[in-house]
Amino acid sequence: MPVSPDFLDYILDLLAPLGPVEAPRLFGGRGLTLHGRNFGLITRDDTLYLKADAVSQPTFEAAGCIRFAPWADKPHRSLGYYTPPEGAMDEPEELLRWARLAVDAALRAPAKAPKKAKAPAKKNLADMLLG
Repeated sequence: MPVSPDFLDYILDLLAPLGPVEAPRLFGGRGLTLHGRNFGLITRDDTLYLKADAVSQPTFEAAGCIRFAPWADKPHRSLGYYTPPEGAMDEPEELLRWARLAVDAALRAPAKAPKKAKAPAKKNLADMLLG
């Protein structure tokens, strides 16, 4: 089941003070981006996860946040995203505080290199001789 529209709208409303947050589709869920940087995701079961890095991960862990582990058979292969702490979803300012940590982590991450344009197909010998 995809992310419910009501939950998505709720999260986007809570995150609106950050700026123009977008929520493109992502593997059946939604990514959360701000100015082209991915800072969170929403899974199909309507769970919000926020990006953490080496700087912010200890803060998320100290607050008892749950790390995103999409592969049940490989829990050691979790990703650097965490739920907000218990109760943060009920307090808009508290959720924004955690979301800002995630945005900061996204800004510290190296920007992805732009995709290279594909090289034109090479002509084979027959094409060169005939054409």
